[in-house]
Amino acid sequence: MKKPLPVTVGEDYQAWEAYGHTKHRWVFNKLEVALRGGLHAGPAAVPPGIEGLYISRPIYNLFGMGIGAEQFRYSNEEYEEFVNYKTVPPAYFWCEWLNGPHLSVDYQKYDDGSWEVSSVWEGSHYSESNLTKFSGWTRLPSQTAPSAHELPIALDWLHQDEEITFFNVELREGYIVEIHLRPGDLMFNDLSVGTTLVPVWQGMEQPQGERIPDIDPNMEKYNASGHLKEIRDGFVVIRGDY
Repeated sequence: MKKPLPVTVGEDYQAWEAYGHTKHRWVFNKLEVALRGGLHAGPAAVPPGIEGLYISRPIYNLFGMGIGAEQFRYSNEEYEEFVNYKTVPPAYFWCEWLNGPHLSVDYQKYDDGSWEVSSVWEGSHYSESNLTKFSGWTRLPSQTAPSAHELPIALDWLHQDEEITFFNVELREGYIVEIHLRPGDLMFNDLSVGTTLVPVWQGMEQPQGERIPDIDPNMEKYNASGHLKEIRDGFVVIRGDY
């Protein structure tokens, strides 16, 4: 039985309600996304086999905001401990660590059935070891993003489903780290290229500039019932030219 679409698909849990019963269900599985994209990754209790730097995350996270994401270094001497969930907990997965720019790209479907880049934002972090606390997002020209058929995981076929009119992809080092069957940056589409959004985190001094409140004014709800270590309650807009 086909379920009706929610009035608004703005969050991942709403996207699951809309598309979780379809052939697109796999995009919610972050381990599956990593493997299909060619990354060295695996589930908890299966050691990486290659020593190096990795990230641990929940296989499913429909809240977002990098809940549970932790950097760790694996050594073959830790094999037995790894098998026993010491480093990566149950229901999590590990993936090779990626450096470089973090891009958030929105794709939108047009009448001709092709996908067009509607916005590109490049994020920067306070530190390379922290994937959840961004120091800023800057809008880039649309042509800086790959087309849908050029992505490491080809997603151009999504146009075959008439219910899907947009999707968001997050990339690092050119690899896909997230796929969302919803827009990622729709509320900021009116901002010009070169504009920087500075996240305002609880406890920090607010920068000078135009303030935009966060998605949910109820911060008790927006902190994921305590699962978020860093709570964001808005942005400051710094306008500029690219």
